[in-house]
Amino acid sequence: MGLEQALREFVDHVAVSAPALLLVMFRVAGIFVMAPLLGSARIPKRVRVMLVVLIGFSMAGAVRMPVALPADLATLTIALGGELFFGIAMGMCLSFVFVAAQWAGEIMGQQMGLSLAQSFDPQFGASSSLIGDLQYLLALLIFMSPLVNGPAALFRGVHASFAVLPPLSVGLDASVFALVIQMFTAATMLSLQIAAPMLVTMLIVDVAMGALSKTMPQMNVMTMGLTVRSLVGMIVLVAGVKITSEVLVGAVSTNVDAVEAAYSLPPVR
Repeated sequence: MGLEQALREFVDHVAVSAPALLLVMFRVAGIFVMAPLLGSARIPKRVRVMLVVLIGFSMAGAVRMPVALPADLATLTIALGGELFFGIAMGMCLSFVFVAAQWAGEIMGQQMGLSLAQSFDPQFGASSSLIGDLQYLLALLIFMSPLVNGPAALFRGVHASFAVLPPLSVGLDASVFALVIQMFTAATMLSLQIAAPMLVTMLIVDVAMGALSKTMPQMNVMTMGLTVRSLVGMIVLVAGVKITSEVLVGAVSTNVDAVEAAYSLPPVR
């Protein structure tokens, strides 16, 4: 009788705490869908599911739950959907810097004439150029480095978001969409900022090759131009690694701090 009573109490406890645990896990799962590194298709799905379960269990005990949890399936489904979309919004805001680095690499690779050499990128589910992959990996390395300590800041922001916005209190209001638009605009400007030296250099190369073709019409400028653009582009790429790294460090740090501040600090009244 003692064992049966203990099992019954355990089952009752699980039945009562299951909705709360699911709410926490769905917010964490939403972040894992879009967050850099954690949302990568390079990580097996089983590993990501296991991480979501472990993080959800570790955070559920410290999360302040509402007094009344969803009692029916329809209300629970709506609540889980809200938590999932909120987590996706957080992960999307963090991933915009990496998307910007990928865009900049695509622009640079196209200017260098390397856009034909592409490989499949499971992170975005499409083909990308070698320079785009290089810029993305550089941003990912900076995100993981002690300079930014991105994963720790991400988990701090997620944990603190439960204190400010407990489960069942999340809504996709105008502030969430404003933050997403702000991050998207900043990512577009960042991609142009990273690719600007390559664009200016290739413009100078095109002007020089055009002047050379007028001076020596018998020269095959088209064939020679591909080689010259690739060589000059590699020089600019190698010479600008330090500057690009500094720009990405500032951008990743600003992005992480902005997301952490937006969802972890109590609103000013």
